[in-house]
Amino acid sequence: MVLTPGAYLRHRREAALLSIGAVADMFQTQPRWSELERIDWLQRIECDVEQPTFRTLVALRGCFSFDLDVLGDLVAIAHGEAVEAPRLCRICACSERDACVDHHGTCSWVDQDLCTACATPEPPQPGDPVVANDAKPVELEERARAA
Repeated sequence: MVLTPGAYLRHRREAALLSIGAVADMFQTQPRWSELERIDWLQRIECDVEQPTFRTLVALRGCFSFDLDVLGDLVAIAHGEAVEAPRLCRICACSERDACVDHHGTCSWVDQDLCTACATPEPPQPGDPVVANDAKPVELEERARAA
């Protein structure tokens, strides 16, 4: 699955269980924008109408987890460059470089485009961490032994 850069950011925000309004509340702008202006701005980024600046990406990473290398690959693909598409979960858009971390550990793959965190019947709960992890994904057998 190849996402646009904005769709990738939206998937990662949603995986962190954050509404666009909650992310807008975390932003400070100069000059000060209203909440509606910040929401509209974030929606334009997620719809690929407006390209985020590096400063905006740094601020977004303070709100929720996403991988800058994956985002860079998606930007290159959107510009027609011959870059191999990153493997992403169809639900949360995690990747091998930005695996989900939940109470079970680090996710792995159950299908070409589905991670174990999204394949489990337990819905994520507010407060469950969904953060980037530098470790390699845990294999299913290791997770089963740990449980």
